[in-house]
Amino acid sequence: MALALESALRLQPEPVRRFLDAAVVSDAPTTDQLVAAGVPHYEATLYCRRLSAAGELIAGTWEANARASYRRLLAPPVEPVRKLERLHQGDRPREKALHSGIQTLSDTELLALLLRTGGEEGVLEFADRLLIEHDGLLGLSRSEIDHLLESRGIGPAKATELAAAFELAHRVATATRRRERPNLTSPEATVEHLREVVLLDHERFWCLPLDPRSGLIGEPRQVSQGDVDGTDAGPRAFFRAALTAGATSCIAVHNHPTGDPSASAADLAVTTRLVAAGRTLDVKLVDHLIIGDQGRFVSIRRNHPECFR
Repeated sequence: MALALESALRLQPEPVRRFLDAAVVSDAPTTDQLVAAGVPHYEATLYCRRLSAAGELIAGTWEANARASYRRLLAPPVEPVRKLERLHQGDRPREKALHSGIQTLSDTELLALLLRTGGEEGVLEFADRLLIEHDGLLGLSRSEIDHLLESRGIGPAKATELAAAFELAHRVATATRRRERPNLTSPEATVEHLREVVLLDHERFWCLPLDPRSGLIGEPRQVSQGDVDGTDAGPRAFFRAALTAGATSCIAVHNHPTGDPSASAADLAVTTRLVAAGRTLDVKLVDHLIIGDQGRFVSIRRNHPECFR
């Protein structure tokens, strides 16, 4: 049930609050007491009359429930205690990272460090919400800047900072993979490393430079690109890529956009030329692979060993 002065407190907060602040401190507030507390006489008279008419002042004395209700209305709102404030100083993300190492932080804590602030909801709550909205850390890392901007609390600055952090992580991972040098000791291992080439609409020719342990040096070097009818695969450009990388051996790879990896007469002739040029330069051609669709491929060394004699 609404209180007699509840709506008036919303519409005219200053005079009503002044009256109630003075009235609730006394069991039986009188006009003289209220005026002495700074309430204008007409306001004291008016509001006391309303309270009496509503049965909230009975014979000048407060009805207990009404008085308690007004006290609750006058009390300042209780701010929710944010997660960060509940943590011991040493357990907060920044301090935890400094003392225990950045790797000990949870996804939420790492994200909170990047966000720095969370507005009214708190930075840890903000980080939690973003992870939920974007389906976890992986989903968040794949979100474009425009998508990030759709989240409440993220403006252009935070969106670009988050995108930059995830892009740096991606580049570090790429650099790490390159440094690891996958061992391409079989046609199957090479094809697995080049799975994406089956999606290409045009024929392309690559040189895969190898170290003495058959480890790929850096990334495959594209030597040439053709249309759907083929591509030029001259030894000069091919071995320039191998020598520039410091390779001791190499693998030739090209794709057939038609999906059929069968070797043509031209493919066999190119292989023979590359083998001969490699012997002259002391850079061995290990194999020539033709990649089709659905994981199909042809190893010319395996199927046509005569090209390597």
